[in-house]
Amino acid sequence: MHRFFVPPHAIAGRQVTFDAGQARQLLAVLRLRVGDQVVVLDNRGGCFRTELIVLNKRQAVGRILEVLEAPSEPAGELVLCQALTRNDRFEWILQKGVELGVTHFWPMLTRRTVARPPGSAKWERWQRILREAAEQCGRSRIPSLAEPRPYAELLGVAPGMRLLPTVVASRPVSLALEHPSWPVTLFIGPEGGFDPEEVEQARTAGVDLVSLGPRTLRSETAALALITLTVYALGELSQPGPRASGPPAPSPEP
Repeated sequence: MHRFFVPPHAIAGRQVTFDAGQARQLLAVLRLRVGDQVVVLDNRGGCFRTELIVLNKRQAVGRILEVLEAPSEPAGELVLCQALTRNDRFEWILQKGVELGVTHFWPMLTRRTVARPPGSAKWERWQRILREAAEQCGRSRIPSLAEPRPYAELLGVAPGMRLLPTVVASRPVSLALEHPSWPVTLFIGPEGGFDPEEVEQARTAGVDLVSLGPRTLRSETAALALITLTVYALGELSQPGPRASGPPAPSPEP
């Protein structure tokens, strides 16, 4: 069944009210009809099998039929500090990060960052990408997205085990991930990589500088590779099926 996130206030008793955009999607894109069923998620761990009882161009209303087990969420917090990149690449990182289990996205401004911070329209688009990716891949919560912050600021507040891939690192990432633990923060630089002084800042701050191999990776490739290796090391890719979502994860703010 198709999945839809709605804000908690859109659920009153056993009735769910969808917004206008979702009504159009249900009717015109998915071509659903009254009586069809969808899965509704409230972004707080609630998951509900819902029957559409009103559906037209202006509104959509559903009736909750059953409370379902919430889809699996990662067992801990995975923070991605991603330097702003060209817009299409950053959006791709957001989408794939959601699919792999990132819980918090912290856009980052570095010395070599070329992309500009997002305006309101782009910010709304990023939020929509996160929501749609979470719906598509079966997350029970939409990952949080923080306002862009300077690299040095994020370096000081990043929680838990911290990894930063760089071409000057001599330690293979496999060694750094031999005994991983939650939470984990990953730092990914821009297209031109981190400035040498930024790398030294990370070293001084106790961040684990790691190598992703002998080849130079694009920013989005490095992000995907490091996220995948991290969630694998933490056992997130070996789960045989859905796991209870547990209590809501805290939302660290940089």
